[in-house]
Amino acid sequence: MKKAFTMVELIFVIVIIGILIAIALPRLSATRDDALIAKNSEYITGIMTEISTYTTANGESKDDLSEMSSLLQNLKSQNRVTLDTSNKSATVKIGEDVACITIDIDSTSTTDFLKTIFSSTTTDRVCNQVQKFIKEKDYPLVLRGKLIKY
Repeated sequence: MKKAFTMVELIFVIVIIGILIAIALPRLSATRDDALIAKNSEYITGIMTEISTYTTANGESKDDLSEMSSLLQNLKSQNRVTLDTSNKSATVKIGEDVACITIDIDSTSTTDFLKTIFSSTTTDRVCNQVQKFIKEKDYPLVLRGKLIKY
């Protein structure tokens, strides 16, 4: 007499495997999105820190923000940023939103302010979460000018 699985046993095992996959896949997808959110949040805060440090060290800001930030240069090489040298700004693509966050240096006659401008029309989950991670109350940040005491 041969020992083998019956058709009912095989179907039962396949159903159990299907249920486990249905439970596991959304959790794996959420983990991937969480990693993207963390990576992009660190990129944006790192860019802001590099620009602030450059301006403090050199006493001036450049029109091309990528000259002040290696992280911004990295995003530029990945075609994830649009630079506007006439307005001293960089618009970063995060997720599916091509204009998720804009980093801007507002230069008045004697003072530079580092600002973040968030896209208010985004529907991308990753972009929304990155925007929530960055603390708006920290910006605008005074980079140089009369308000800085040396």
